[in-house]
Formats: sequence, structure tokens, C-alpha cells
Amino acid sequence: MSATFPFLTIYDPPGSSEGALDPLGLYQIADQLAVQLVPAVRERMQRIRMLTAMAVGAVVTEGLDDDQHNRDASPYLVWEWLVVEAMTRKMRDDRALWGVPGTLVAARALDQQGYLDARSYLKTPRIFGFTGVYKRLAIHLGVVDIHLGAGPNAEGLVEAWARGLHSAGLPDAKALINRWTAAVKRSLTESPPRTRPSWGNADWEELARAFAPAERRTAEKNHLRQLLHGSEDRRLGALPIIWQIQPEFDDENFQEEALHDRLEELEPLYAPLLAAIRAYEAFARSLQDGFDVLRVEAARRDAQGFSVPGIANNPEFKKSIAGLHDRYCGAYRALGEAVVHGLPLQSSFMERFVVFSEPMDVGTSALALCAHHEAVQRGKSADGKRPWFDRLGQDRIHIRHAYRIPPRSIEPGRYVHDYRGLPIRRFWSDLS
Repeated sequence: MSATFPFLTIYDPPGSSEGALDPLGLYQIADQLAVQLVPAVRERMQRIRMLTAMAVGAVVTEGLDDDQHNRDASPYLVWEWLVVEAMTRKMRDDRALWGVPGTLVAARALDQQGYLDARSYLKTPRIFGFTGVYKRLAIHLGVVDIHLGAGPNAEGLVEAWARGLHSAGLPDAKALINRWTAAVKRSLTESPPRTRPSWGNADWEELARAFAPAERRTAEKNHLRQLLHGSEDRRLGALPIIWQIQPEFDDENFQEEALHDRLEELEPLYAPLLAAIRAYEAFARSLQDGFDVLRVEAARRDAQGFSVPGIANNPEFKKSIAGLHDRYCGAYRALGEAVVHGLPLQSSFMERFVVFSEPMDVGTSALALCAHHEAVQRGKSADGKRPWFDRLGQDRIHIRHAYRIPPRSIEPGRYVHDYRGLPIRRFWSDLS
């Protein structure tokens, strides 16, 4: 019976993989609210200098055509391979490298095979590489265009970067850019394409230091700040005001809830949107804390499973879902009053969470929470994803081991989601 059969047996459910993120379907509305507050900035953005790497990369790869017969490596992606490999080779133990997307994957690829390619790293600009993480912001700021070529603001940023390397600016940096273009070409000619620039240690060091996130120069910092604070059409929403109040906070005690209170004081225009965020987060916190308490309690009944209505005796669960119906109504009303252009958030909220719109006793709320999780998992793909628990009966569940968590305190009053406060604080810190 050692053969592997090329079909599913009767025991294999069609949606056999887990959707390990967002088990209650809370993220989408939170993300849309965050986009309305600060367009184009995403929570995984941490080091603003990756925009410079993209701008210079657009110059390095200018005129290099994609090979239509090899779609696994575009010039701009090979450029990313080289930059991330250089940083990983020369700065792997440097604490200043934190927050650069792709370095962990690059380290594994270098340890295993000594180079990066589409198989070991990326063949499209997905979310864990810096092109995928920063693409939206780079396009929004005119650093690159939708094809990742040079945008209208690329030249100014590249010139500012070059002045940090050479006092004469871009003319003196041309020789360096030409060497990098040659390295991209050589890597593209490999079969299949891979990082093979024929460099020595000094060349890797030069590329790593050229874009090391903590080694930005004054002209480049000033130019990046100007891009982020462009006033036309309020293109980055509340970012300039959030930036302005950063000195009032410190890293150790930074809380986005307090940041939003201060933002509303300075700019009442954002009051309806911030009210929607607060109301939605109050509802989301009830669901998330309740689900986490349920997971902890259910994991303690391993052999026979856990009777879901029994959670009614847990004071933490009761506190979490107390007033859930009122929080639903408050979030629904606030989402309808917020100015969220072109986004039907109120109808999306009702469609997803309507089961919580009516008052329920504690045990019934727990059953509804389990059923809601199962519905969210089914909707994650055409075949659905497995719930985090198995049903042992109509009201009895078994939490699978991968989704068990240690006891934790519930956090009433705290947001479940991020609203771009941390990325902006990291940008501010890097450019200070």
C-alpha cells in the first residue's frame, strides 16, 4: 500500500486544506476601512527605502524586455532577487535589516542552493517580496507605473538617492547602474534564470549597502517625505496628520486607539470614519475574544470533545459576547454613516454577520459562532477550507491540535485589526 493514488478516496473532503487566516471573516471590512483612512499604505509595509530600490530598479531594467518564452523571471523581479540576495548575504545578522520582505525566504534559498530563482523565491510579485508589498504605494506615488517601469516621480527619487552615493548625483552613479543592468542580463540568460551576476564579495556588499534600510541619506529622506506628503487630492488621506502627531507617542506604548482619538481632535473631518472603525472593532473584538476563549475551553476536553453550549459557564466568554447584538447594531449604523466612497460596507457587514443581529443567550451565541466560522471557511475557495474544529455531533466539537492556543486574557476596548498606524510610524522613524 505504499503507492500514491492520483485521486481522492471517499474519506477525503474536497476542501481538505485549512484556511489558517481570518477564521471569522473579519479582515475584509477592516481593510476597506483602513484603505479609506490611508489609501495605498498596507500593514506589511515597514521600511520606506524599498520604494527607492523599486525606483532604481526601474532604471536598471529599462529597455530589458520580458522573455515571452520564459514567464518565470521578469527583469524587475530578477532585480529584486539580486537586491534581497545581496542584503541577505552581507547583512543577515544585522538587526537593521528587520522588515525587509523576502529575506527569510532568500536565506533559506541561499543555504540550500546558493542562489535565488523562481522556484526558490518568486516568479510573480506576490505579497512576501518587496515588489509585491510596496507595488501599490509605489504606483500611487508615481515611483513606478502599472508595468513596474519608471513612473513620473522615479527620476527625482533616483537623483536624490544618487546624490547620497556620489556628490555629483546621477551621472556618477551611471556606471554603477550599468553594472547592475549587466548583472540582471546575465542572470536572465541562465537556463532557467537565476541570480548569477559573477560578482565578488565587494560587489554584493556595494548593492546591499546601496539600499540598506537604515543607511538613507539626507536628500533621499527629504524626497521620500515630499512624496508621502504630496497634497494633491489628499492622495494619502490621513497620513500627513498621523505623521504630524508621531512625536506624541513612543514605540513601547503605541496604541492605534489613542492615535485615532488624537487624529479626530486635529481633523474632525475623519470623525464619521473613525466612529465606524471604533464600532466595527468593538463588534470584531467580541467575536474574536469569544472564539479564542471557546478554542481554549474546547481543547481541554480532548477525548470526548466539547459541548459548545457548556461555554455558558465561562465568565470570560460571557463577558466577551455580552451586548453582541447591540455592538452589531452600532457597527451597522456607523458603517452606514461613514463616508466610504464606492464601498457597500453596510450591506457587506449585514450579509456576513446578520446571524448576530438578534439577541441570543450565551449557549446559542456559542453555537452561532461555531456555525459562522464554518460558513467563513466554506467561502474561502471554490471547494472551501476545513474548519479549525471537527464536529462530533450537533453541538459537540473537537479543536484540532494546530489551532489550539494557551489561555489568554480577553482585550475589551482594543482593536483586533491594524489601521496603518504602525507602518506610518515606521516610515516616520526611518525618515527622521
